[in-house]
Amino acid sequence: MKIVSHRLYLDDGTPCRFVTSPNIGGVVLPELLVIHNTEGQTVEGAVATLTKRTEDPTKRKSAHLVIGRDGSIVQLVLFNRVAWHAGASAWKGRTRVNSFSVGIELDNAGPLAKAGKAWRAGFKRDYPEDDVVVAVHPGDAKHIEKGWHRYTERQLDVLLEVSRVLVASYPIRDMVGHDEISPGRKWDPGPAFNMSEFRQKLFGAMPVGPAAPAAPGHV
Repeated sequence: MKIVSHRLYLDDGTPCRFVTSPNIGGVVLPELLVIHNTEGQTVEGAVATLTKRTEDPTKRKSAHLVIGRDGSIVQLVLFNRVAWHAGASAWKGRTRVNSFSVGIELDNAGPLAKAGKAWRAGFKRDYPEDDVVVAVHPGDAKHIEKGWHRYTERQLDVLLEVSRVLVASYPIRDMVGHDEISPGRKWDPGPAFNMSEFRQKLFGAMPVGPAAPAAPGHV
């Protein structure tokens, strides 16, 4: 993969699918990756939500990328433009996280409730035990054990590949979950996503300090 003019290109040299979201802000120099889950049933449903313009500007949502369970990728916003994915948020003393981050949505049903031998999503679809991680969210003050929809291996492999390209192209030196920048308000990507392990894979071998300049034409 590579990035050309703030668009993601696949290994075969073609740009990944791009569906333009009208819900964007000004120019951004990304310094942070924010991982979300869609809490939905399909990539197409997520894309529809993140590209819908409403009369109420506070309800407009977007993200830079959506990654499907099969590893498919849809880009909605150029990487040098603000996407509205973080909402009320703060990280290391800085607020308005949208203004310095890239938001990536993972197709995932989110938190699940026990329903007989299965687990049920908020949209009333049931998932088998094999698709569920049972855990307490570290931000849950009540320490209630819940089910969390498992991410696919292919989905996580693609996320890692995309993240490495973004880190090589922009001065990104950290990755967080939505739950870390909006604690108590958001729960994604949840305990099914091993953030510490993923951070190690992404940043573990990287030198400390500013990112190297991107190759000409890549951003």
